[in-house]
Amino acid sequence: MTERHDQPTSPLLPETLAALSTFSVRVRKVVEGFLGGSHSSLHFGASVEFAEHKKYSPGDDIRHIDWRALARTDRYFVKQQQREVILRCLLVLDLSASMAYQGSRAIASKLAYAAELEAALAYVLMRQGDEAGLLFFAEGIRRFVPPSRRPGHLKELFAAFVAATPSTESGTALHEAITLAAERAGRRAMVVIATDLWSSPVETEAALTKLASRGHDIALFHILDPDEIDLPFRGPSTFVGMEDEHPVHTDPALVREAYCERLAAEQSKWRHLCGEAGIDLYSIRTDEPISALLAEFARRRSGIRRRM
Repeated sequence: MTERHDQPTSPLLPETLAALSTFSVRVRKVVEGFLGGSHSSLHFGASVEFAEHKKYSPGDDIRHIDWRALARTDRYFVKQQQREVILRCLLVLDLSASMAYQGSRAIASKLAYAAELEAALAYVLMRQGDEAGLLFFAEGIRRFVPPSRRPGHLKELFAAFVAATPSTESGTALHEAITLAAERAGRRAMVVIATDLWSSPVETEAALTKLASRGHDIALFHILDPDEIDLPFRGPSTFVGMEDEHPVHTDPALVREAYCERLAAEQSKWRHLCGEAGIDLYSIRTDEPISALLAEFARRRSGIRRRM
């Protein structure tokens, strides 16, 4: 057992906590939330960051007239600025039975890896003054904690992540969780989903597309164990599904090429769907340091602000 941070209710390893010291989470789209935060809002008014010009109309505040634009164009324009808001984020975690898997090369099980990753994001979000909540699912919805930034809320989230255990039931209600996330996240929030995407029906694709169409900033963490990627096993083997699938008896050498091609096709499908929907997709191996993934997450989002 790897020793975790000295707070028994913390799911963060010491090296992960150390990596978070200069880490911040930025949204890729404008969001809606409470004023006083650090993220771009849909609403315009006197504030911090310039957004765009509009033609002057009677009744507009003359303090916002752009006098330089007047000198260049001989026309009156008013500066519009984006208000800064507090971000609302919902962390969605897959507790289905397949998330319990841990191969010999992995740092942790898929579930433990995903829980620490999302706990790290909760820590950063609340440290920078934003709201974080969680939604756990397996064959159905397991737990929902609304986004908040009240005192003691991070401790509640950490305790939930520490206590998260994989289901012993079959089935994965990912589409149900995404649908609920769309209802509970509020308008134009950030939604982070951590799942292995196994047994994902067509309904999941439709739910993700619908969630994105509502303007939410979505990050999808597709988490796989290295064994699930390259099928390294040797000799005749029996593969037993963790969600009550029928056992398969085969020699991995005979099916490895076809398996890898099928997996590549699935990954390509998800890349295409996420690209079309504007979803930020991360393909994650559980043998990679979480700190490296967090650095990539920050790099992609650093300084990105744009209006939809």
